[in-house]
Amino acid sequence: MSAPALAGVGRPTLRIGGTAYPVLLPTLRDPRLHLASVIVSLQVLGQVAFGFPLSIAQILVSLATCAVLEVAIAFRRQRVIMWPASALLTGNGVAFVLRVPGTEHGDWWSMHGWWIFAGTAAAALLSKYLIRFRGHHVFNPSNFGLVLCFLLLGSERADPLALWWGPMSAWMALALAIIVTGGLAILSRLGLLGIAVGFWLAFAAGIGVLAASGHEMTARWHLGPITGQELWRLLVFSPEILAFLFFMITDPKTVPEGRTGRRAYAVAIALLAVLLIAPQTTEFATKVAVLGALTLVCAARPALVLLQGTALARGAGRLAPRRRPLAGAAALLGAAGFAGVVVLAGIPARPGAAGVATPVAATTRLPHVTVVPSRDVSTEIDAAEARQIARDVVRDLRIEAEALRLRDRDRAKAAASGARLQGLWQQIDDAKDGTIVVPEHAIARIRVTLEVGAGQGPPLVVAKLAGTETLVTYVGTQATVANRSEPRPLDRTLELRLDRGRYLIVGSRGAVVPGGRQATTRRRARPRRG
Repeated sequence: MSAPALAGVGRPTLRIGGTAYPVLLPTLRDPRLHLASVIVSLQVLGQVAFGFPLSIAQILVSLATCAVLEVAIAFRRQRVIMWPASALLTGNGVAFVLRVPGTEHGDWWSMHGWWIFAGTAAAALLSKYLIRFRGHHVFNPSNFGLVLCFLLLGSERADPLALWWGPMSAWMALALAIIVTGGLAILSRLGLLGIAVGFWLAFAAGIGVLAASGHEMTARWHLGPITGQELWRLLVFSPEILAFLFFMITDPKTVPEGRTGRRAYAVAIALLAVLLIAPQTTEFATKVAVLGALTLVCAARPALVLLQGTALARGAGRLAPRRRPLAGAAALLGAAGFAGVVVLAGIPARPGAAGVATPVAATTRLPHVTVVPSRDVSTEIDAAEARQIARDVVRDLRIEAEALRLRDRDRAKAAASGARLQGLWQQIDDAKDGTIVVPEHAIARIRVTLEVGAGQGPPLVVAKLAGTETLVTYVGTQATVANRSEPRPLDRTLELRLDRGRYLIVGSRGAVVPGGRQATTRRRARPRRG
């Protein structure tokens, strides 16, 4: 994120060792200061209202790294002492987007992953001086550093800012207003508003094609896959996407000259972003695809500039009026062809055919369900979803019992996954033709809530069961009942994952599950969204 210093330079000097060095200061009309005020406002909102897992120390590391490098380079090259306004924007841009998993909101002075912030900020700042074309840097500095960081470290060590910061509220409306109002004001003054508008329109159209094709994306703050209209709304109106189009792709030092070139630049970034998003299934990959689109277009621009210069030298300028209708028809065909390519590229991110599971009989009485408010997850379980969870829990436990009784490993996969499935398989393998103990459940009540999922996965559904459990002992290949215990109180907590529209049991907390093995899922502490 950067902007030019349009205003004048300050007059003061500073003497060092008897030598007077000019001190270059921005004025209050400098758009870099205006952009900095927008980003700082969003950082404050992130801490106050959205629980950003980002510490003040991490922000300062990014700012200091960029500032020190910029001041040192300017002093060595120009023999001036410069206020590093552009460098501070670069450092703030890095800190605004970059997250290191494991950082807790409210731990203001945490230095967790400080080297990631320092390395990313240094790579961003140095790219301005090491990668240049015709006197200008090729890449948006913060964009270059962030993409390099995410590609090298992956989602386990580095994660971009979440696409959506929380449920719509007064705070969210304020954040969106700051982004849009600040972006419109700054870009109107710089004459770059067309780039933001062109990107947004092309991106919205491309994501519309992707959403209509059945694309699915998971996010750790959302229950189940994000699809259809919700996917379109999320991506097109995401505060992160809006910040990207207003403050990152519009870097005056990297955008092309001329109205036509800028339109092509904006549309190229948008369409390439859609194409890169198409095969991705996680929020992490989607965010890196958007950032990577800008990096790739910037990398290609010098070659395109050289080709354009060659074409103009040969007289291949504007189209003759009689050829413009043909160009329009070619554009329509190109759009249709691109839509087809997007649909094909998105095949890996569309769901396969769901398996057929044993349903719960219509006459079965479902347990009473209570929804407990979720923490650190910007989605909630509604009444319909809670009823589905109850149905699936009853169904899963019945299928588990049947799979154990029949010693059927394949049947167990229709009810469980992960550690839970491994425990079922172990009990089936241990039983063979001998004795097997099968629990039968009568569930009276279920309390359900959501917890932040691991990595880029969706939230974990936690269901606390109350009722009774009866242990039935079967012997022989014909599964003859040898013993049935008295019903005993059931107090168990299950972990569930949404898999192709059905909730499967993946773990159990604080109890030994079928198979005699502890199947408690070990969860790592995860930061809040943002």
